[in-house]
Amino acid sequence: MSKRSQQKRVTKVSKALRHLRHAGRVSLNQAGRHCGITGSAIAHIEHGRMDIPLARIEALVKAYGSSMDHFNALIGAEEVPTNKRDECLAIIRRLDDGKVAAVYGLLATFVS
Repeated sequence: MSKRSQQKRVTKVSKALRHLRHAGRVSLNQAGRHCGITGSAIAHIEHGRMDIPLARIEALVKAYGSSMDHFNALIGAEEVPTNKRDECLAIIRRLDDGKVAAVYGLLATFVS
């Protein structure tokens, strides 16, 4: 396993792996256990801070309940789908407290 880098190089590979993990509803720790590494190492891979060999990509894709054909289709696509939850959280982090309170009220109506 290569060491973690301070620089992020988010690639289609890392985006596709994150997408497949979320789609398969697999946690970071579950993914790490399947591959014999830590959940934080999976996070570093997904955030482009750690390179990943093909054998580990194949193991992760399998752990996520997907196929290499699907993974390769994601890589070949113009853009890898993003997770809407991550996009929402990124937006919320940029809001001031008053706007977060308004968003909270709306979101709370969906989980009652």
